[in-house]
Amino acid sequence: MTNAALQQPSLAQEAENVTVALRELALATRRLTATLWSALTQRRQPCPVTTARHEADKLRAYADSLYRADPRYAQDLYAAATRHELAAETK
Repeated sequence: MTNAALQQPSLAQEAENVTVALRELALATRRLTATLWSALTQRRQPCPVTTARHEADKLRAYADSLYRADPRYAQDLYAAATRHELAAETK
């Protein structure tokens, strides 16, 4: 007849494993929270003047592409881009 004996880990060892796992979880949570907080607080809204300037530049580039086909319309687009840019600067 053979005897099979299973050794059960001690309760102290299990408690230590849980403590280590909880400590690592707390550390990971702290790092995640710090990263998310810094990402949210460092986000800046674009400056309206810069945005308006960028939009005006895009409109001027479009007017450049149309200039040969319709110069009067291109001139109107240039004027609209300038008005848009100036209106954003006065706000």
